[in-house]
Formats: sequence, C-alpha cells, structure tokens
Amino acid sequence: MPNPAEEILEDETITEGLPDDEAGILLGWLISLAEEIEGEDPAYLTQLKRLGRQLARISGLWGVPVGDLIDLVELAWEEPGETQARPPRPMKA
Repeated sequence: MPNPAEEILEDETITEGLPDDEAGILLGWLISLAEEIEGEDPAYLTQLKRLGRQLARISGLWGVPVGDLIDLVELAWEEPGETQARPPRPMKA
C-alpha cells in the first residue's frame, strides 16, 4: 500500500483547474497533513483528498488564493481559546 503522500500526489483530480503555483501550495499542505495521519484510519486520507478537491474547486470558481483558503481551514480547526502562532493576515478583496 502506498503511503498517504504518494496517494495524494497520484490523484490528479485534487488539483484540477489550478495553476501550477496554487497546485503546489495545496499539494504541499495536503502532504504535510497526510504525513501526520500516516497509520491512521484510511477514511482520514479519503476525507483529506476530498477537502483538497473542494479547496481547488472553490479557488477556481471564486478566484480565492489557495493559501487563503488553507488559512481559513486551519482557523476553523483551532481549538477554542488556542493562541495563534502567527497573527492573522488581513483579508484581501
């Protein structure tokens, strides 16, 4: 069985429609998360790939940079009351 990072790299549908630089950002983030869940339930990897496809779709439809979408997902994943390691970046129109 391939490791989670390889599975993400082999699934070309994850970055469909994204320019190369945006696809690289998304893949890098997904791979780092996949490495954290290696050995966990395979359903996590399926959900991670689905999340990647949705971020690519939203980015393509609305022109939102992938990095900004990743920041929003990470913000939503933070525990209530958790201190931020970095200050929030201002939103761009």
